[in-house]
Amino acid sequence: MTQVTMLSASQISHLLDMPSVIDAVADAYKEKANHPATLWPMVYEQLGGEADMDIRSGVLASKHVFGNKLLAWFGENAKRGLPELNGLVNLYNSDTGEPVAVLNATALTGFRTGAAGAVASRLLANPDATILLVVGTGSQAPYQIMAQLCVLPKVTQVLLANPRNAKNAQAAAAQMSMTLEKLFSQTIRATNSVVAGLIDHRLSEVEFTGVPDLPAAVQRSQVIVTATPATKPLIQADWVQPGTHLNAIGTDMEGKQELDAKLFQRARAYTDDVPQASEVGEIQNPIKAGVIKPEQVAEIGNALLDPTLGRHDANAITIFDSTGIALQDLAAANLAFVRAKEQGVGTQVDL
Repeated sequence: MTQVTMLSASQISHLLDMPSVIDAVADAYKEKANHPATLWPMVYEQLGGEADMDIRSGVLASKHVFGNKLLAWFGENAKRGLPELNGLVNLYNSDTGEPVAVLNATALTGFRTGAAGAVASRLLANPDATILLVVGTGSQAPYQIMAQLCVLPKVTQVLLANPRNAKNAQAAAAQMSMTLEKLFSQTIRATNSVVAGLIDHRLSEVEFTGVPDLPAAVQRSQVIVTATPATKPLIQADWVQPGTHLNAIGTDMEGKQELDAKLFQRARAYTDDVPQASEVGEIQNPIKAGVIKPEQVAEIGNALLDPTLGRHDANAITIFDSTGIALQDLAAANLAFVRAKEQGVGTQVDL
């Protein structure tokens, strides 16, 4: 008989803190670059209408785990009063093949996706950046903002833009400080006292503003995060100023696009997995347009290990194309599972 730990969204949100997830995801990227970690091909299926699902899987050798995440997106669920994202992460012991945990994938995805952008910004963004722009005000926005605040200590202004509805951006900005406090601060205080003081201070210092003029906001910002389902470029190349770092989070399937392909003529591109991103990530568009070739894109894990691949010019534009890989999910899931065992959290099920 095998005992499996079941972890709910609420339990995960109390077990994980963003600074620790950022470090775990960075370690997973480096392990991929060193090759003990393995990714298996992503499975993606359109389910008809505004609905799709994908399965990401792999092995995180350093933690002795392998597993998969199935995440389903149903865009019409908001009208039904239901969450748009649903899914599970299944974690297995890679020494025995036994299942060890089943976790709510929605909560885990928020943390690991936010952490991915923060890993890139910590490496590539101007550390003196003061203005952060987040394009998109959906469920991912608070995770992206909190993660960026953890690695960009001088950010004092966070601009929020919603390309479809400027009023939504203003509403999100008005509530963002309270949202961040509710989602993250309690856990950060309990698990990371050093960062807790910083976050408590920063949340009172940071100004959140909804912006209706996207071109002007792009021109003002030193760090930009896009987290939308866009299929046409939201940010034009000539809006982006020298020295800007961009995290393209939303493009994760063929046909999606958030950035003008011409921007890649002026930028250094990075991603989590070049083969996957070439097919479904933001770089699919400049590759199809002949602006760049896949071999010109650096993987973030390699850049973390090799300082020569990072930013060396204050005026350089850098882009991180975050398509999402299973190793992020496994790293975050394993962290939650280990803490759950330590704290006696979770429902134990005998299979």
